[in-house]
Amino acid sequence: MTWRRLAYLSGAVLSASIAYCLFHLPFEVGDNLGNLLQLTDTSVTRIFVATMRLQAFMRPMTWATMKIVFDLSGGHYFLAYRSLHVAMVFVLMLAFVRLTRVESAITFCLALLAMAALMGMPAFHDAMNETELNTKLSLAAISLCVLNLSASEPRRWKDAAMLMLLAYALLTNELGLLLWVCVAAAYLVGLRGLSRNAVVAATAVLALYFYVRFMELHVGTPSLNERSSGVGFRIRSTDELVALFGGNPLPFYAYNVMASVLTVLFSEPRAGVFAFVRDLLASKLQSGSVVNVVTSLLTTLAMGWFIAQRWRRWLRRELAYDDQLFLVSAAVIAANAVISFPYLKDVIMSTAAVCYCLAMLVSLRALVTGVAARPMKAERAVAVCALLTVISVGWSIRAMSFYADMRVRSYKAQTDWVFVDDWLRNQHVVIATPRQRALVDQLRGEMLGMGVPKVYLDPRWTKDLLTPE
Repeated sequence: MTWRRLAYLSGAVLSASIAYCLFHLPFEVGDNLGNLLQLTDTSVTRIFVATMRLQAFMRPMTWATMKIVFDLSGGHYFLAYRSLHVAMVFVLMLAFVRLTRVESAITFCLALLAMAALMGMPAFHDAMNETELNTKLSLAAISLCVLNLSASEPRRWKDAAMLMLLAYALLTNELGLLLWVCVAAAYLVGLRGLSRNAVVAATAVLALYFYVRFMELHVGTPSLNERSSGVGFRIRSTDELVALFGGNPLPFYAYNVMASVLTVLFSEPRAGVFAFVRDLLASKLQSGSVVNVVTSLLTTLAMGWFIAQRWRRWLRRELAYDDQLFLVSAAVIAANAVISFPYLKDVIMSTAAVCYCLAMLVSLRALVTGVAARPMKAERAVAVCALLTVISVGWSIRAMSFYADMRVRSYKAQTDWVFVDDWLRNQHVVIATPRQRALVDQLRGEMLGMGVPKVYLDPRWTKDLLTPE
């Protein structure tokens, strides 16, 4: 129990350090201001109904939740949204720790490594300031909560809580589908914290969602001209995507699914762009990119070793808790990649990134336990120790890169507020009411008043190692 308490304490400390970064991270102009301006002269009901029928996206609870927080903030918009964001970070980290089931010094160290890996994942970085509500991070946290319900003792209230969370998630973002994946996959591998009736009810809610979205409201999915996306070695504009795939978008969708899986397993490509390969061919590799790809490659190889060791047991349905957690994580990674077929962004894979870290924990725990349990040839023992050392050092560097990245993002976000009026003109955003003008002026004053790091004074090696482009 002592080690488990230390794990929770470590998760809370890391969450507090992330919170400090977030409260010093200004809102991004592009991802936040336009949304907030739409909340000034409307009601929760009106915006919920209006966003039910948006073409390609059905996210009414995203807008309704933003509006509720907006109205309850008392004018302290940044504080309100960031506080909600910080709460989600704590929920995510503590739910993550609970799933690790720390019981010894070894499992405690592996749990710390898994938390470091979570902070080092590109999707986690992007989730920190994706929008004012940080929907992707919230859904990842909710997914872990649902997985914890499945992995605990059955109670009726847990069934009801899961169904409410599922309904909210589905109406918040398409990634809410991953909650159903967690529920169904967990039940299939033998986690019985949620009853069979709850799984059936969740499936019925999912079917109702598809019916309403595609048959009743005809919302559909994003088209090729919805937004730019990475293909090959660079970002392609919507016009380029239509020119390349307009006749048959299926190859583009297949590319997106493949790239989404690869970016979780190998940290390459990033947002669909094979930047590591491009820079390697141009002899412009940065040390940080090498650390990212090598660390992910070795970690994924360890997962491949775990699969090779366990797959026969899986076929016989001899599943221990670690097997169950690994299989659910694999299902979520695959489903997250499929959901991302319309376009690519690292942040879309946030839930998959969290599950990757859980699968990493399970694989390394099996590797370390296996080494300790039986005699091993010296050369093999050295190889295993070297593998664990490289993985540990690599993910520790990537965890530190989170703080360096937040410094850079803070500086860039504040700089954008200097030119906020130019951005409004370029985006053809009209300030129609005095309240909207007051909102822009208030946020501009708050964001420019924050003390952000002068990253241009940092030594070159920090950028090359911790924040590679």
